[in-house]
Amino acid sequence: MSTTRIRCPKCDWEPIAHPIWMCSCSHRWNTFDTAGQCPACGKTWKDTQCLSCHNFSPHIDWYETVETPKPKDKEKFVWFWQKNDKPPITEDDRLWIEENLLWLVELFTPEVFLSMKTVTPDKQYFDRNFTGTEEDVEFILKKVAAIMNIKPWEIQLMFFSDMPTKFSAGIVATPAKELKGGWTSKGSELLDKGFGNKEIWISMGQMNDPIGLIATIATELAKYKLQSEYAIDDDVDIVADIAAMVYGFGIFKGNSYFKFAQWQGNTRHGWQMQKRSGLPEPIIAYIMAWLAYHSNEDTGWKQYLNKTMEKHFEQCYKYIEENWEKVKWE
Repeated sequence: MSTTRIRCPKCDWEPIAHPIWMCSCSHRWNTFDTAGQCPACGKTWKDTQCLSCHNFSPHIDWYETVETPKPKDKEKFVWFWQKNDKPPITEDDRLWIEENLLWLVELFTPEVFLSMKTVTPDKQYFDRNFTGTEEDVEFILKKVAAIMNIKPWEIQLMFFSDMPTKFSAGIVATPAKELKGGWTSKGSELLDKGFGNKEIWISMGQMNDPIGLIATIATELAKYKLQSEYAIDDDVDIVADIAAMVYGFGIFKGNSYFKFAQWQGNTRHGWQMQKRSGLPEPIIAYIMAWLAYHSNEDTGWKQYLNKTMEKHFEQCYKYIEENWEKVKWE
């Protein structure tokens, strides 16, 4: 028994059932529903562009005959306590996530949305030996801006210190007015100085943590893009967290959800917790799984996730695979 599989002959990307190709007459439809013929004007497209590798291939070459394996004689029995068919998030959270993701699909357009890939913490994207300098932060800003199609000169990079200062007598001063064991630091801020001048302020305490820096800068640049290009101001902080993952920075967001550090002087001690995302790890994992599933992306990059995030991601991806009718992209 055989079936027909539709995939790009060049990169093996498989399109989803969604109107994402546009004819010269401006009609938008799924070209594989009509074998390349526009339903509006009747034009037949002999070549089709892939939305992943952006190469053109003859339309007929997209169709591949695949032999379907025979069904198993008997399905393996699984005890009810061994089943794990729920994601590590609530149903309300799942619906909220998907509502925001589908809204971003329409905002960015499906073509742009599906062309985005997961960014990995390796030399493919960040070929640099990080030593905790201002130049390292500028390098990250330029790299992340390029991925998001933002010109880095549009934003000025600034630094501030939120770390405790040690004096010669052993007294430690902190930025908190009343230190009761520790304080929470935001780590970054996007400021509008007026007349189109934008500044991203980065905590110097992050300069030795490139993973956290990339996550922070990706979120601030996503916020900048939403505000400047799409005039989005309501709940922009949370939406920017999601948009940063849409642009491929989920690994960095998940692996740097929070950072804990201790300090000690001669007579005093304390701690600092820095939270880099408004979204908890299970929700970050579900967003990553939803994006990977709907773009048919190879998830080999999950090797870069920490153990907790990898577990959450696998649970979420399995849930989406088993409940695709519930989470499908209409």
